[in-house]
Amino acid sequence: MVDILRETYAVLSELWCNPADVDTEALKEKAYGIAHMLADINEEAPNKLAQFLETYPPTEEYYIEVFELSPKCPLYLGSYLFEEPKTCAQAGVSERNDYMIDILGIYKHFGLGMVEKELPDFLPLMLEFLSITADKREDKIRRKFIEEYMMPALEPMKEKVKEVGAPHLLLLDLLEELLKFDLSYKEVRS
Repeated sequence: MVDILRETYAVLSELWCNPADVDTEALKEKAYGIAHMLADINEEAPNKLAQFLETYPPTEEYYIEVFELSPKCPLYLGSYLFEEPKTCAQAGVSERNDYMIDILGIYKHFGLGMVEKELPDFLPLMLEFLSITADKREDKIRRKFIEEYMMPALEPMKEKVKEVGAPHLLLLDLLEELLKFDLSYKEVRS
């Protein structure tokens, strides 16, 4: 199961990235390669992934419009949980700032210095973290990362993606199933 989680999180991470930043053909091949394994997570999971891949890759213009510059659907999970500060002074004391500091602390707990070019709540980065730590499912801090820092943001993000009509809704559904599977596969020991 660790391999399924590791590979699926890694593929999902790349599928959320700007298509100009990844080898889309190799990624599609890799995604189709893991599709059959996803049936262990949810019987609909392989179909959702295949359906998404039919529309992949989006044009770079579409991706930028929806997910990057003044995005309709930001890929920063904290933006779905907290109001954006109105001033620079408010940014330093915002709840989202605390959220990102907590996420950085979790990355450091696992010995990872994962943030270089992106904010810690960038969805592809968070998925990469889960891929790297797939063998640490019993760690309570990793579990907290999923339950408190990722799951609450998925529903508001899904609503935005639905509004825009982006095929990425299929990826969010798949991610939600994957996170639930990750949490339920093996219980954390007290």
